[in-house]
Amino acid sequence: MDVHLSKKTVAEVLKTIGKKGGFTFSYMSNTIPEDSIVSVDAEQKTVRQILDNLLGEGNYQYKEYGNYLILQYKPPGAYFYVTGIVTDKHTGQRVPNASVYERHQLISTITNNDGYYRLRLRDRYPAAAISVSKDLYNDTSLLLLAARDQEINVSISPSTRTLNTIEVTGYSTVEKTWFGRLLLSSREKAQSMNIRQFFADKPYQVSLAPSLGTHGRMSGQVVNKFSLNVLGGYTAGVDGVEIAGGFNIVKKDVDNVQVAGVLNITGGKVHGVQVAGLHNNVLDSVTGVQVAGVSNMANGPLRGVQITGALQHVHNSVNGVQVAGVASSAGGKVEGLQLSGGFNTAGDSLHGAQISGLFNSAREIHGAQITGGANITKGTVKGVQISALFNKAHVVEGVQIGLINIADSTTGYSIGLINIVKHGYHKLSMFSTDVLPVNVAWKSGSRQLYSILTGGMNFDREPSLLLGYGMGREMLLHPKLSLTMELLVSTLHMGRENENSQLYRFGTSLMYKPVKGLAIFGGPVFTLHFRDEAGEGKPYIGPRPGADYPGFNLGNNGRGWLGWQLGLTIF
Repeated sequence: MDVHLSKKTVAEVLKTIGKKGGFTFSYMSNTIPEDSIVSVDAEQKTVRQILDNLLGEGNYQYKEYGNYLILQYKPPGAYFYVTGIVTDKHTGQRVPNASVYERHQLISTITNNDGYYRLRLRDRYPAAAISVSKDLYNDTSLLLLAARDQEINVSISPSTRTLNTIEVTGYSTVEKTWFGRLLLSSREKAQSMNIRQFFADKPYQVSLAPSLGTHGRMSGQVVNKFSLNVLGGYTAGVDGVEIAGGFNIVKKDVDNVQVAGVLNITGGKVHGVQVAGLHNNVLDSVTGVQVAGVSNMANGPLRGVQITGALQHVHNSVNGVQVAGVASSAGGKVEGLQLSGGFNTAGDSLHGAQISGLFNSAREIHGAQITGGANITKGTVKGVQISALFNKAHVVEGVQIGLINIADSTTGYSIGLINIVKHGYHKLSMFSTDVLPVNVAWKSGSRQLYSILTGGMNFDREPSLLLGYGMGREMLLHPKLSLTMELLVSTLHMGRENENSQLYRFGTSLMYKPVKGLAIFGGPVFTLHFRDEAGEGKPYIGPRPGADYPGFNLGNNGRGWLGWQLGLTIF
């Protein structure tokens, strides 16, 4: 721009410059010496150069707003501006979304779509170290020796080093999380992608929200001893204490304490205590304690304690305790305790205990599974499975206690109403006793301990029926000869008197196996018989169980005697 004016007021000079440039100046009249008489002789000068010469270099700052150029007085000793364009050194094209920052003052900005940047720096420092960083470009640094407004254009070179997939395609890990994408702005995510190697340590930081605090947009590059975030904070790391009313987002490690009213997201490791009202998410390991109102997550191993009101998951191993209101899960080995009101799962072996209200699952058990619903172990149980309904394991080298127990093979004990062992003890017995002439029993489990489901009847005009359950054990005396001991509890319905009564029978039998799959057995049985209370006081009518065998009475409604059983077993 060319301006040649002699002995004109400052106001007239500004009006002339505005007309030539096609814009209007805006300023406070008390900050500009409008009535001062000046002369201007400028040839091929920029507007900034003309204004600096007219008003004094460094005394004012200039801001564009639409068709207006705003003049603002800048007190001496406050700050200065560095502006310029960032271009590609090879193509000359302007580079958008490049990070321009000062390392010591921790002040940064991002270039706009035209590659333009504007950096406001404090002028109390004798020099300023400016760095320009952009993903897929080499970092460029320069030193400013004069603390005054100046324009510096920077050319940056594309990087020729080999980059891995993460470096090429994405931000640092914490920005990829769902909450990270929701809570962090595109400028903050671009800055994190651009500045990967520079991190600073500071004693403290205070912020209202990410980038609105003592470290500004450089907060994601600073590790703090103490961090206080009113709504939320975004920092590089914590080496002390971090507290937030809303959320904490940390790119690297947290050491000691992190507390948030809503959620914590940590991109590195946690060593210490992490507490959140809603959710904790650690993208590496946890050594210490995680407490959350709703959910905890850790990608690496957990060594310590997880406590939550609802759900929690560790992608790796757990060495410690998981306590959850609904479900606890681990992708690897668990050494310790999983306790939940609903579900517990371990992707690998469990060395310890799983206790839940509904369901437990693990690859192998060296300890205990206890639940009100079902226990499932894909491998070997070396310990105990206890459930109200269902236990399943591949190999049992311990004890299963439940309504239904299932195993592929066992060298231990299965105690339940139904015990199914694929490669175990399966016997069908047909026999007669001193109580009823026709009886059938299904025996399943292991030789050490098998369950018995039995039923019997007679063929009178008003038949009697018997249903019972029991446990037994078979001891080999010879390859073809063994001794069994069985205890059964049965309900006997006597048709003639339409009366129910209880039988408790303990019997021993010798079992002879003439050929494979067939055995003959027989032996004495001691029986206790009790009429139901509804029959108390009624006289016995007709023949009663044990009436023809030596025994003894137990009051008016009970009798004990020594009887017998004889039958065949197949399978």
